[in-house]
Amino acid sequence: MTPVLVSVDKAGDLKLGARKCRLYKKDEVVKVAKKYGINTEKKTVQQLCGSIKAKAKNSMNNVPLAKLYPEAAKKRAVAKKRAEKKALNKKIATNFMRNMTTRITTPTRATVRAVMPMPKPQKKAIPLTKDVARKRIMAMKGLNGRNKFSLVNRLSLNQHSPRRVVRLARELARLR
Repeated sequence: MTPVLVSVDKAGDLKLGARKCRLYKKDEVVKVAKKYGINTEKKTVQQLCGSIKAKAKNSMNNVPLAKLYPEAAKKRAVAKKRAEKKALNKKIATNFMRNMTTRITTPTRATVRAVMPMPKPQKKAIPLTKDVARKRIMAMKGLNGRNKFSLVNRLSLNQHSPRRVVRLARELARLR
């Protein structure tokens, strides 16, 4: 019979090969138990699996890897020391910078409101009609007749909103 790999998975179940021990038939588990020198008379599969598990745990090699591979262990120790020193240097630099700088407290919302009261919302402007805009443009003194005519023409052709045309008229009157 071929040798069977006996292992314990993360859940603590005994595995023979790739399957759990309790899923094998009794005669297959008995063969493995005899290899480990376990008495198999009048025992269930569950009992056999328990005794194989106990024997396997005792026979497992518990030698630390550092003893098996000393060069790799030394390299890991040096790398660990280097990382610890780097972390310590970073911590020292952070503490130094924290002590060298002064903190400026930001004003909270309550203090800002006490200093600068929030403006109250104003009434919304009443929209201009074409007639009101036309009257305002015609009443402006700084515009000549040609400019007044072109602005009123923009109103009638719906090229711009009445508010925008009045704003343009004010700018033209200011420039003259």
